[in-house]
Amino acid sequence: MKPIRSNELNYLDCLIRDKFRHRRQNIESEIEAVTQKQTDKNYKSFVEKLGLKAEIKAFKEADDKLRKFQQQKESYEAKLFAAKRAAGDKLESKMNSWSSIRGWKGNYNDRMSIEIKEYDNIEHYLTKACKQETEVAVSKLPKFKVKHDLDLLEEQAKNVLYSGRDIKDVWKHLGQTFKASGVPVAAPKEFLQLESK
Repeated sequence: MKPIRSNELNYLDCLIRDKFRHRRQNIESEIEAVTQKQTDKNYKSFVEKLGLKAEIKAFKEADDKLRKFQQQKESYEAKLFAAKRAAGDKLESKMNSWSSIRGWKGNYNDRMSIEIKEYDNIEHYLTKACKQETEVAVSKLPKFKVKHDLDLLEEQAKNVLYSGRDIKDVWKHLGQTFKASGVPVAAPKEFLQLESK
């Protein structure tokens, strides 16, 4: 008796494994195809046999209602969002127009540019604009009239200072200017007194 050589043994072992694997795969594929075909035929009676028909119908109706509601909700939400954006754009446009007309200032003393994204943004802009306009009105009160005159009085003081006049005369005029502007200054009293004539 002639024994199987090692290389023949390996060859036959691989051949057997491959052939049986291939045959097994073919049979499993056929089983899958027949099973699927038979499942499609059996499904309806299988569900009836389990007594799930009413529950499936109830679930389908609930699912349909939910889907319909979600679609309507999304549609309604989109309409509400569009209405909000349109109202925001109209408000933003009007407020930007007022900002330009009334000279409202932004962060860097440029014209206030208004962008309305949320309702809470409105109060921020309007409070800022209201404060600016209130400040203008308050600064016009008689009590603060001197604020408008400060630049003029400061210029007058500098003109007197550089006029080349006598020191007593300069101090006399500076004293009057400081007094008119409400600026406290410690100056020699003899310079600030008016000469008697």
